[in-house]
Order: sequence, then structure tokens, then C-alpha cells
Amino acid sequence: MLGAGQLVSAVWKTADQRGGRSCHFNIYRMNPHNGTVSQLLRPMDVHDLVKLCHVLAATLADDGCIPPEQRRALADLAERLSYITHTRS
Repeated sequence: MLGAGQLVSAVWKTADQRGGRSCHFNIYRMNPHNGTVSQLLRPMDVHDLVKLCHVLAATLADDGCIPPEQRRALADLAERLSYITHTRS
């Protein structure tokens, strides 16, 4: 599980019959008081969504099941987003 503010994301891998792997993720808004989740995001969530995109890009860039070209693109995106969100991976 990854998160930023009230937004959370689960990341998981699946395998196909040929031995290939793929990576998937989802994004939810979680109520911090009771843990309920919703797929409905609010305008105030946009900043946290950008932060979560940074966390996802940095995490996925380190994943070995993603092709190298996509990993490099995600690492570059994470670096760019770190300047926007003022965070470091």
C-alpha cells in the first residue's frame, strides 16, 4: 500500500500463463477516522493525487517486471514530480 494524504493505492503483480508478469494499481480516497474507502475524489484531493503519482512513479520505476524503457520513463517522471511536490524519493 502506498499513500499521500487521504489517497491510497494498492500495487500488485499478476502472472499470465506464458510466465509474463504485469503490474497494476488502484487509487482510493480513505477516511482516516473509520477506514472506509471511496473512488470519488474531490477537488481538494488534486494535490495529494500529484504526490501519490510521484510515489507510484518512484515505486514502479524500481520494479523488475516493468520493461527497462518504461522504468526509465517512470524514474524521470518521479524526478520531475519531486520538484513539483517538493519531495525526494
